[in-house]
Amino acid sequence: MMQIPDLSEHRVLRNVKVAANHRLLTWDTGKRASTGQHKIGYAFFVSLQDEKPLFLGEDCGVSPMHCIDSADALLGLLSFLTLKPGDTDAEYFDSYTPDQLDWCKSSEAEDLCLCLYDAESGDADKEALFEEIDAQGGLEAG
Repeated sequence: MMQIPDLSEHRVLRNVKVAANHRLLTWDTGKRASTGQHKIGYAFFVSLQDEKPLFLGEDCGVSPMHCIDSADALLGLLSFLTLKPGDTDAEYFDSYTPDQLDWCKSSEAEDLCLCLYDAESGDADKEALFEEIDAQGGLEAG
């Protein structure tokens, strides 16, 4: 079973509050995809208070144009986590749990998707979408 790294581990890249109340933790897996992309691990929590992530994986390939700890890498990852049925092939959702499917169909996921769109289109500051969380769970001063 995959383990979420401790926040003090050197491989942790980002631990951020996303948009209203979501949390995203990313880490360096030390692996590369067959395409040469760096693979990062991630744990996405629907709320800051959740102890169990909704999405957990080590399969996110970061574009070679982006640093693995950049806002662009986070945006790319979140764009996959906010896909909903109808956005891509139905087979993409074959391994989703009922909770994951329910969330990606929710208005909360749609709101996050709109925030991502604004950041990617240049209508909003990409980095402003992410607020760093310190190892104790508090938001870091800016």
